[in-house]
Amino acid sequence: MARSDARLSVPGVVRPRAPLRVLGTSVTQFPEIADAAAKDLGLKIEFMTLDGAEAQRRAALEPDSFDVYDQWFHDIDLIWPTGSLQPINVTRLPRWDEIGPVAKTGRLSPGHPAAPGGDPSQRLFVQFDGTLGAAASDRISMLPTVHNADTLAVVGAPVAEVTSWGAMLDPAWAGRVMLQSDPAIGCLELILAMRARGELALADMGNASLEEIDTLVQRLHGLVASGHLAATWSDETAAIDAFANAHARGEAMIGSLWWSGFTALRARGVPVEMATPREGYRAWFGGLSLSSRLTGATAEAAYSYLNWWLGEHAATLMTHRGAYMANPVALKAALSAEDFAFWYDGAPAHQPIRDPSGALVFRPGARREGGGYAARMSRIAVWDAVMAEHNYLVRRWERALAAAPVRRTA
Repeated sequence: MARSDARLSVPGVVRPRAPLRVLGTSVTQFPEIADAAAKDLGLKIEFMTLDGAEAQRRAALEPDSFDVYDQWFHDIDLIWPTGSLQPINVTRLPRWDEIGPVAKTGRLSPGHPAAPGGDPSQRLFVQFDGTLGAAASDRISMLPTVHNADTLAVVGAPVAEVTSWGAMLDPAWAGRVMLQSDPAIGCLELILAMRARGELALADMGNASLEEIDTLVQRLHGLVASGHLAATWSDETAAIDAFANAHARGEAMIGSLWWSGFTALRARGVPVEMATPREGYRAWFGGLSLSSRLTGATAEAAYSYLNWWLGEHAATLMTHRGAYMANPVALKAALSAEDFAFWYDGAPAHQPIRDPSGALVFRPGARREGGGYAARMSRIAVWDAVMAEHNYLVRRWERALAAAPVRRTA
């Protein structure tokens, strides 16, 4: 499936009369992305930025309200069956062949073990009967774009003290722990913490049984009732503010944080660090999907937007927000040798590392937590996942969080 020189440029854009409406979260929706894509494509782009759960709800129930859905692969398990998304034709993606193996196979190479949970490859391809699976076809559910291996952020204490997910449950951190309220993500972090402390051993870490969910939620209820949790969050902006406020008060805090949040805190001058848990990482893969209502000139514009995300400009902007990108060919073309060595090879920074707005994130000599891309992405403990008993988990999880006045940051 060679694409020759066609892959080196974004296809011409057929401009819709209205802006291209992109539904997503703050992970990928920030001003520099909107401005760059609009300028490169000659399009008007409207970002509809919500927290993960609300974006998911709208994508499932209101396909008329958006054109492109910018979210996570594990969400597809809930949204694809609603019929609100349409297959993406890979023959309209000139750089499809350049996408790396993690999205297409779930691992860096056949020699690496597959991790449990929402492996993106298992829901990437549209099968003959319209379901999703790993068998390759010319239609996909979501275009792979950004991904990462997430861990615990530490503010106000030496990061060397946090070597395990189990730190979230350590009594020494009581009242200073922040947890994601999204049950599809927060539950996995709690599972990792309980497993690290020998409190829970799941048969399948990415797919808890009803009995295992009961044990998990009982533990959550205890954390809420005892005041062990300082706050929960559903929107990254709220998490950023909570860590920044703790720093301003001179208080220590730990909790899960996405890398985009990490770079945002560093840009604000907050000395946050990321831990390297010995159990491995909670990984995720994001991408772009198309509304089932998309047709005509708007559909053409949407495909141009998808192709833009496989190019150099998106690679540069998202790398400097801490994300890994699906297309390594574009990365090598976009980044300087020094930038690539820092972000992907785990080398020390040879010069100041700045975010897309120019704010300082890493000083010369600093290294990225966990080493290079291969080291981090080969230590995935679990992928973000929608479990078979997701509805039961959500009901019980939300009741546990509502059991006491834990501060909900968003």
